[in-house]
Amino acid sequence: MNFFKPIIPIFFLISQILLIPSVQGQSSVKLETYLPSYRMKQLFPQDFSGRTAWYRMHPFARGIDFSKSQTLPANYNFSRGEFILNHFDEVYFFSLQIPPNGDPFIPVDMVDQLTYLKRFSTLKNANLNLCISGSSSDFIPMLRDETKKDLFLRELSNLLDEYQLQGIDLDWEFPGNDQEKEFYMDFLTDLRDLSETKQKSLSIAVSRFRSLPDEAYQLPDKIHLMTYDFYGRHSTLESTREALEYMIARYDIPPEKLWMGIPYYGRIFDGYSPDYWKKSQSYKEIVRQNSLLAHEDEAQGYYFNGADTVSKKTELGKELGLGGFFVWEIGQDSLSEKSLTLTLFESLQ
Repeated sequence: MNFFKPIIPIFFLISQILLIPSVQGQSSVKLETYLPSYRMKQLFPQDFSGRTAWYRMHPFARGIDFSKSQTLPANYNFSRGEFILNHFDEVYFFSLQIPPNGDPFIPVDMVDQLTYLKRFSTLKNANLNLCISGSSSDFIPMLRDETKKDLFLRELSNLLDEYQLQGIDLDWEFPGNDQEKEFYMDFLTDLRDLSETKQKSLSIAVSRFRSLPDEAYQLPDKIHLMTYDFYGRHSTLESTREALEYMIARYDIPPEKLWMGIPYYGRIFDGYSPDYWKKSQSYKEIVRQNSLLAHEDEAQGYYFNGADTVSKKTELGKELGLGGFFVWEIGQDSLSEKSLTLTLFESLQ
């Protein structure tokens, strides 16, 4: 019987989600998640061909077939990752990074992943978006060279077509001085032109404490405000409200264009220690190590968002008229009755 214990949380989460209608089309408030490439094997354990059923793919199965009648409907033949992601309005695949000189723009190991996600997007009629990430030291060498920049934009255009991607997300963390911000604006304008040509959406990830030129907030269709990684308790309800209200007032951002970020991890705050940003732990691991109550937001020094705080944040988002919420990131959630994704689904009904 001990062998079956690891799979119980996953069966529980899916059985609970099966009882909740998809949030797609149910509310004007939308729900999005980032899906890092390094989470693919966790959510889609073995098979990228689409021919293997979920109960044969479970990492704890070890060749044992589990009856579909235990929890899953008779016609259920998708991975747990596909089913959970299907409840989000948008999935952001993270990420396409600016490559070193001479390397291909898309790594070989991402080809199978994007091919698999293209199948998921087609079968589930879900929107799949591509995030471009990096720092100024990654972006600027490419942007200084018009030939390299043009090649990158052509490759990006091809990716949008080949993998039926519905949008581009820019996660440049963060342009600092005026020159870097000028490069940022030029690149964002290029992405705006490309997205309009391809009839795709454009979003940017921003911080309340890392200012951009005012025009930057006008160009994208959506703004993902990273309401986490703040100094102190990291992502409280109060700091989230302040950040959202500040951005709306300071940059005249329509609330429906703004998305609130929900962290699926905790951070330790220990003053001015240089190791502050290194001390993080996934919500999944926090749940595993502690017996948490719904109202708790701290365990063993880690500050995180518990179920009650997530529920209150969804109410805040509705109150402010936000476009929706995004999650960083789905692989850090607990596959149990304490799942934050389950809390989000229930709060948006």
